[in-house]
Amino acid sequence: MIQIYFKQAWEVMRRSPLFSSIYVVGTGLSIALTMTLFIIFYVKTAPVYPEYNRDRTLVVRYVKTFPSQRPENWNAGMVGPRLVELADSLPHVTDVAAILITSPDGNFVALPGQKQAFDVRLLYVNSAFWRVFTPRFLSGKPLTEADEKARSHTAVISESLARRLFASTDVAGQTFLYRGNPYTVSGVVQDVSSATPNVVADLWVPLTLEPLANYHNPNSELLGNLTCFLLVDDDANKERVKEALCDAVRRYDAGREYTNDLMGQPDEAALSSFRTDAVNAPDLGGLFRSLLYIVLALLFIPAINLSGMIASRMDRRTAELGIRKAYGATRRTLLGQVLCENLLLTLLGAVAGLLFCYLIVLTSGSWILTLFDAEVDINLPVPFLTMEMLFNPWVFLCAFGLCLVLNVVSALLPAWMGLRHTIVQELYTKR
Repeated sequence: MIQIYFKQAWEVMRRSPLFSSIYVVGTGLSIALTMTLFIIFYVKTAPVYPEYNRDRTLVVRYVKTFPSQRPENWNAGMVGPRLVELADSLPHVTDVAAILITSPDGNFVALPGQKQAFDVRLLYVNSAFWRVFTPRFLSGKPLTEADEKARSHTAVISESLARRLFASTDVAGQTFLYRGNPYTVSGVVQDVSSATPNVVADLWVPLTLEPLANYHNPNSELLGNLTCFLLVDDDANKERVKEALCDAVRRYDAGREYTNDLMGQPDEAALSSFRTDAVNAPDLGGLFRSLLYIVLALLFIPAINLSGMIASRMDRRTAELGIRKAYGATRRTLLGQVLCENLLLTLLGAVAGLLFCYLIVLTSGSWILTLFDAEVDINLPVPFLTMEMLFNPWVFLCAFGLCLVLNVVSALLPAWMGLRHTIVQELYTKR
């Protein structure tokens, strides 16, 4: 019966090309805008290259410190080296990555003896960075703890920078200049997308080469210039690690003049990018409610318009449905036929919506990711969305779910109302 229903639906579409076109395009645009939001949040929250360990990662970005007797005189900033040490000593924490992000301007690299220089994005990282995050090495190896302790002038560079400097990616052991100092290439990694602002760079060098990495606030060693990423041995232990870190901070504060506040941190890696205020925890409930309202508007406003079109179409088909009832078709059978016809149109709209969605994402530029994250650097030459991020099973499952929602919402009520009449009423109406 379903095969017959779809054949009938195809014939109905051929007889009403204008209605079908409007329905498909309207459904496609609704799904495209909703899917664009889904893709953005998939990239920000799901395990994607090189943040495949997001489900086991906790993040501390900011610390708030204040005199114990005068909490109104607070000071806030990034993480200090002492907090990294506290986190590294916790049970169930396998590694703690510390990152210092420099100014995006004025970091030039060049080859010895050449005048052409390239402006790059640079990160100072510790050796644990390469275990918390998993960039794909095309040649060479990551920076080691020995490099960090020796303050060695070694670096890991991106694939695109390797090609710009050496016209090749197999360049481990080669030398280049950074700020006039010679650096040896330890390894080359596949380009990291600007959609992952925590780790994106052209150049990664040992954290110990930057004096600011050891800076801490005079009142608290927990306040500094770092961002801290904790890799937990199992995602089931994340709550234990959160409690243990807060307890370690309380023990650190005991007997001191100043008190430190992690403000609800460490955060889940999937949600940490929403913490943009150094002194307040993000209002995740308000954020998700806003997103829910947007999704409902994108889905149900088109669904209401489509319901009106279907209702008008049902009025024109009243005689046809009356004849089918006269020959024994039940209301359930006719309702199934109408829903299948509508589902076919919705599926075509879903295909169009996916195409519209990818067109929007690929042509909008990196700025689309700044809608929810101001930290995304849209000036990087690295592709802002990779094929891995765009083409994934969750996108297609979301599209299928949207098809079902639109099909039920837009077709069920007008179809039910159109089938409520008796056979005589339906035949008489269109006599």
